[in-house]
Amino acid sequence: MPKSPGDTDIFDRSFKKIIESLSNKALIQFINSMFGADHPLDSEVKRLNTEQIDDHLKKQQPDEILSIDGQDYVIEEQTTDDANMAIRIFEYGYAHAMKNKEIRDDVIILPYPRMIVIYLEASAATPDELIVRLKFPDGSEHDFKVKTVKVLDHSVEELVEQGFTPLLPFYIVKLRKAAKRAKTDEEKVKVEEGFKALGLKLKEAIEQGSDRGRFSEEDIVTLLERLAYLVNHIGEGYRTTEVNEMLRNSAKGFGLVLLERGEQRGERRGEQRGERRGKLNDARNALKEGLSIEQVARITEIPVDKLLEELNKPDNSSGSQPRA
Repeated sequence: MPKSPGDTDIFDRSFKKIIESLSNKALIQFINSMFGADHPLDSEVKRLNTEQIDDHLKKQQPDEILSIDGQDYVIEEQTTDDANMAIRIFEYGYAHAMKNKEIRDDVIILPYPRMIVIYLEASAATPDELIVRLKFPDGSEHDFKVKTVKVLDHSVEELVEQGFTPLLPFYIVKLRKAAKRAKTDEEKVKVEEGFKALGLKLKEAIEQGSDRGRFSEEDIVTLLERLAYLVNHIGEGYRTTEVNEMLRNSAKGFGLVLLERGEQRGERRGEQRGERRGKLNDARNALKEGLSIEQVARITEIPVDKLLEELNKPDNSSGSQPRA
């Protein structure tokens, strides 16, 4: 039987998908919350290339590297504990700093990005900070520290309150071990009930992001679709169809809002174009009656140069053309 993608790979891809799909406004709010930053919501956001090649031609690839108003951020999503995580995140930072090194007064400066590691399934041994202690020949020591976020250590309500809503789809990981452990029919029914209850709770929490104006409808659709995907993955072998339909119907509802909004924008654009055409027809008639282009411009409230440009277009031709 062919081996399906492991949970870690699925979670990594889902995290990347969310970060790459979120609107800039939602992403800035998330970064501000995670790092205690204060970027304005209209800041410039760049999603940077995450592939790094070390001196031994070995590929290193943190999950996400973002730049907001020139400040770089590295975000690493980790499913469970990894004894080498502190070294890995240090190396990610070093590789990124080397790419952006500066030289001032013959001194090489390595600008490390701000970094964080998100643990989906932390254990009692997962530290609040990852620390690499650098010991120099003069005996001085300097600690390189990276904060960690442990998703399941928070309640759903706490994640929303702290601005960590983009992590909500991963909260379904709470049922992963129970889903794998369940053997009896009674245990499996309990797991299925857990998927229904937690799926509904997460759906409502995600939808709150729209009510509070923190997320666009596109953002809500992204998060709901990722949650449905993870429910389907973690709940494989269980009866989760009802949960998936609930999530996908909610996503579809937000999608319809987007569609209706697009149609309304189209209607408004059509009305504006119709009004514009009406003004141009009035302008032509007024010019035929002997009014000057300046007088027509004042009447139609269209600047003279713009009016001349519109009236001289081939598809607007009707009789003699006005001259500039």
